[in-house]
Amino acid sequence: MRRMAWLVIAALVTLGLAGTAKAQTGNPMHDQLSGLTETGRHTELFRAINGGGNSCQAVTGVYFAGLDGARAAYWDTRCREGTMWRLTLPAMRNARPSLTQCGAASGGLAAGPCFQPLGTAASTAAQTAGGRGTAVAGSAPAEAPPGSRYGAIYVTQPPLAAYGFGNGNTDRLAVNTGAVRACQGMAGRIPCVFQEELVNKCGALVQGVTRHPNAVAITSDLSTVVLNRNFIGTGATVQEAERNAMAACRGLPNVT
Repeated sequence: MRRMAWLVIAALVTLGLAGTAKAQTGNPMHDQLSGLTETGRHTELFRAINGGGNSCQAVTGVYFAGLDGARAAYWDTRCREGTMWRLTLPAMRNARPSLTQCGAASGGLAAGPCFQPLGTAASTAAQTAGGRGTAVAGSAPAEAPPGSRYGAIYVTQPPLAAYGFGNGNTDRLAVNTGAVRACQGMAGRIPCVFQEELVNKCGALVQGVTRHPNAVAITSDLSTVVLNRNFIGTGATVQEAERNAMAACRGLPNVT
């Protein structure tokens, strides 16, 4: 397993020199892989499986299952002989990817279920235990109804009050990509982190802020405020989501 992981890293880093990733999600290896053509992804996942001493006659299907709360990415591969594999790409630049055969009894989230979005209650709890927010796919049902619409919210951690939304799209990855880009457009070099995913519902973000010591007054300029906390509200309507977010915010003293 260790030899396979290093081979996967080498393949994905090399790919970054040949093409530009479509999305900047905070997971460099995932960004590189998702930026390839479909044929390119098939080729690299084929190499990842066989390079680790496993067997895959040919790749017949590839599926991106989602990002978890730590922004690890999960890519599923179906081989011609019927076996399926899940490649886990950690968000840390120098971390080691891992490969698990789908359905392995002791594999946990890394073993599937494959070829469907992440999202059982157990996996969500496990992936968010570190306090990094709800898993990107974890707040959705394991099998969302056809035509479901997704939303995503990304934020910066205090003291910078940057944020980004992705709204109402049926393409889950596109929603998260749009939200990340919007947030990073405000945040510059400060990293944005995943906060919440919305599935067929509305969401609102309220930020508890105080005046920056060097500012005369609070304005729309981020340099005039200091972020204390982010608060998320969800609901069947925009109004309900806003009420729930404001209710959460009011519980924090001395914020605007």
